[in-house]
Amino acid sequence: MKTPRNQRENSAKKQGGYTGACDQHLPLPLIFDIIKRQISISTNFLSLLEAEKTALVNVDMNSLISLTRLKERELSKMAQLDHSLQEVAGQVVVRDSGRTDKVIKLIELIPFMSREQAFTMKKLRDQLSDLREKITANNLINKRFASDTLGYINDAISLICNEITSEPVYTIPGRQLSGSSPAPALVSREV
Repeated sequence: MKTPRNQRENSAKKQGGYTGACDQHLPLPLIFDIIKRQISISTNFLSLLEAEKTALVNVDMNSLISLTRLKERELSKMAQLDHSLQEVAGQVVVRDSGRTDKVIKLIELIPFMSREQAFTMKKLRDQLSDLREKITANNLINKRFASDTLGYINDAISLICNEITSEPVYTIPGRQLSGSSPAPALVSREV
C-alpha cells in the first residue's frame, strides 16, 4: 500500500530530490544550524529592544547610541543568515522544482525531511516566527515612543521660544530693546 509519504518519496526520487532520511547530499543539518543561529540572534535582538525601551524612557542618549550600533550589527548578522538560508534551501528545493527566482519558505523544505526532522523544523520555524513578530511589535513601540517624545520636546521648545520672543524685553527701566538686538536669554529677563 502506498502511503502519502511513500508517494512523496517516489515523486521526489524521480525529480532528483529527496531520497529518504539517509540522503547525505541534502544540507539539512546546515539548515537547522542556520535556523538555530537565527533564533539566537533574534532573541538577543529582542533583549536589545527591551534595553532600548528603557533607555528611551530614561532619555539616556549614550545608551541609545550604543544600542543603535549593536542593533545594526545584529541586523547585519540576521540578513547574512537569511541569505545563507536561502542559498542552502535553494540547493534542496531547486533540485526538486527547477525554480530559482522565488524566495523559499521553510515549510517547503519539509517534504525533503524525515518525520523527526519535519517536526523539529516546524518547531524551530514557529519559534523563529514568534521572535520575529515580537521584534516587529517592540520596534514599532520604540519607534512610536521616540517619535512622541521628540514631538513633546519640539512642542516645549516652540512654546518657550515663542514666549520669549513675543514679549517686549527691556534693558533699562522703561526702554524697549530695538528689533536688531539679540534675543534675550531664557533665564535672565528684566522686568
